Amino acid sequence: MGIETAAMVALVASTAYSAYSSVQQGKQAQLNADAQSEQAQIDADNAASAAKVQADRIRKLARNQAGEANAALAASGVEVGAGTALNINQEIYQNAEEDAVMTILNGEEQRKRGYTDAANMSIYGQQQRSAANAQAVGSVLSAGAQAGMWKASAAGRNGSVSKPGGN
Repeated sequence: MGIETAAMVALVASTAYSAYSSVQQGKQAQLNADAQSEQAQIDADNAASAAKVQADRIRKLARNQAGEANAALAASGVEVGAGTALNINQEIYQNAEEDAVMTILNGEEQRKRGYTDAANMSIYGQQQRSAANAQAVGSVLSAGAQAGMWKASAAGRNGSVSKPGGN
């Protein structure tokens, strides 16, 4: 095998490895982004679920608080099912329901943001893979151009000066 052939084989091998490496990096970047995207969705769903659990706790605390208020009022001789006692219970339940609804809405908002983040991560992974593929193509094209220049130089057509009159 001549020097020219050995150099050409080395150029092809180097180009193939560079292109393969770029493609693999792109694939890995997309896999990483997809995994992060999936985790962001899981976290978003967990935040919404936790908000619902917290809302249930708020409602349970309201029932307990209303029961304690009724017991205290009854112990002091106030009729529990009418007037001030009824107003107190209504206020307790109304405040608790407002807090519960706000907690659920906040959890749903966190879910929406989490899903938006997940979509952005996935897009980023796709962009990284596309960029890596473009880099691989660029490596191949660059090597092709180098091989063409090298062959022209080896054939003595590179760097020659034309004679007067264009000959």
